[in-house]
Amino acid sequence: MVTLTDQQLLTWLSAFLLPLFRVLGMMASAPIFSNRSFGARARIALAAAIALLVAPYGAPADIAALAGPAGLGMVAQEVAVGVTIGFVARLLFTGFEMAGEIIGLQMGLSFAGFFDPQSGTGNAVGRLVNSVSLLSFVAINGPLALLATVIESFQWLPAGSPVGEFLSSRSPAQLGGEVFTLALSLSLPFMALLLFVNMALGVVSRVAPQLNLFAVGFPVTIGAGLLLLTIGIPMIEAPVAFHLERLLSHLSR
Repeated sequence: MVTLTDQQLLTWLSAFLLPLFRVLGMMASAPIFSNRSFGARARIALAAAIALLVAPYGAPADIAALAGPAGLGMVAQEVAVGVTIGFVARLLFTGFEMAGEIIGLQMGLSFAGFFDPQSGTGNAVGRLVNSVSLLSFVAINGPLALLATVIESFQWLPAGSPVGEFLSSRSPAQLGGEVFTLALSLSLPFMALLLFVNMALGVVSRVAPQLNLFAVGFPVTIGAGLLLLTIGIPMIEAPVAFHLERLLSHLSR
C-alpha cells in the first residue's frame, strides 16, 4: 500500500505552484493568451498542465518560506518573470502598429482625425497592419514559441531563485530601440515612395498652379499607399518571425 505524508504533498505542491504563477503571468500579458476570447478556465488549465510537466525537473522550493510571508514575494517574482516574457512578445506588435500609423500618416489617412476627433488618433492602416501581424504570429506558431520560451526559462532561471538581476538586465531602452528599428524598417519603403509622390505633386502644382492640390493629392497618395500595402502585406510573415526570435533571444542572455 502506498502511503503519502503531508511533507511529500507539500513538497510536490511547492514545486508546482511557482511554475504555475510564472506561466499565468506570461499569459496575462502575452498576445493571443491575454485575449478575452481565450477564457480564464482554459488559461488556468493550460498553465496547470505546463506546470505539471515542468515541476518534476525543478528543485522544490523551501516549504517553510513558501508558507510564510516570504512566499508572497516568491510568487510576485515568478509573476514578474512571466509578465516580462509576455510583455516582450507584445512589443513586437507595438512595432508593427507604429509602422502602420506612420504609413497611414504619410498617406493622409490621419487627416480624418481633424474631422472626427472622437475616432481617436489611430488610422485604419495601423489597425490593419496590427491585425495581419497578429494573424501571421498565429500562422508561424508564435504562441507555441512563447510557451517554449517560458518552459526554457526554468533552465536559466529556476523557480524560486532571485530575479533581480534578470529584470534589471533587460534594458527598456534596448527593447524600445528594437521596436523603433522594426517600425522604421517596415515603414521606410512606404515613406520613400510617398515622398517621391509628394515631390511629383509639388512639381505638378508649380507647373499648373490652377490645379487643386487637395483634390488631386489625397487620391494619389492614398492610391500609391494602397498599392504598396497590396504588395507588402503578403510578405509580413518573414519580419514577424525574425523579430519575434530576436526579441525573445533578449530574455535568455
